[in-house]
Amino acid sequence: MLWRIGIDGGGTKTAGVLINDAGEIVARSESGPSNFLSVGLDTAVKNIENVVYDLCYKKDLLPKEVKIAIGVAGAGRENDKRIITEGLRARGWDFILNSDAYIALMAATEGSDGIATIAGTGSIAYGVKKGIESRAGGWGYLLGDEGSGYYIGRRAMIEACRSYDGRAISSKLPQVVLDYFACDNQDDLVQVIYEHPPIRQQVAGLTRKVADLARKENDTLAISILNDAGRELALATVTVANKLGLTNEEFPIGLIGGVFKAGDFVLQPFTEQVKASCPKANIGPCKHEPAVGAALMIEPKLSEEALAKLRNLSKEKREEP
Repeated sequence: MLWRIGIDGGGTKTAGVLINDAGEIVARSESGPSNFLSVGLDTAVKNIENVVYDLCYKKDLLPKEVKIAIGVAGAGRENDKRIITEGLRARGWDFILNSDAYIALMAATEGSDGIATIAGTGSIAYGVKKGIESRAGGWGYLLGDEGSGYYIGRRAMIEACRSYDGRAISSKLPQVVLDYFACDNQDDLVQVIYEHPPIRQQVAGLTRKVADLARKENDTLAISILNDAGRELALATVTVANKLGLTNEEFPIGLIGGVFKAGDFVLQPFTEQVKASCPKANIGPCKHEPAVGAALMIEPKLSEEALAKLRNLSKEKREEP
């Protein structure tokens, strides 16, 4: 029996799965964030370690009895990948390491040609064709991440101020932003934002409020922000497809990340723009969660029967109420 551990190391949490040869997820575990650029190398390694040891404990395994695949933010850059690898090497594990974008791609394509479009706190489009990889976006919140949760949250804050001034259309967004930051008025908001700047995840959390406003109130300003996010994500996706020469081919585009939970406000403009350039693309949720995508990097590959079982498990998880 070959036991596989797949780990999705993100900026909010570290999620792991333990998978057997039959394609069954026999254990799950979570720990704190493992983006070492945000929390430091020692904390990132410790949180990954916590997940590995917890998964092994649940099935009475030793770490030397499992193969481990890890995807973490930053590992797509060679220098950062070297730093993380060195930090983990002392554990004596049999492990492989790649970026969070790559394991999302594996979750979308299972190793075939295609693209994963990721829109969580940050955003990136990442694709592969015949072993050639390409990306667009993923520059971080200061340099890019258009279409991400942070992008939507920041736009909501800016447009709320513009609407309050009368420089943008009338909207309930100003009150939504005030309520979100527990402010009584615009002066309070300015004080909160500049004296205690919100962290990226807090800004990104506004996405849910913007989506609720669009859905429940049909708020034009909220809808336009979400539409713009969809178009930005489409631009990144089409850019990757162009680089890889996929535009006239049939290929999967796997969508992953909380921004897509806004539904048609993001998905409709995204799909329309992508289909205009890639008419044969098959757009839909990733076949698997990212932690499973990480496990799919491990050799030897799972059998087709085991993969089919994993796909069904992922579908059931997506459809949970």
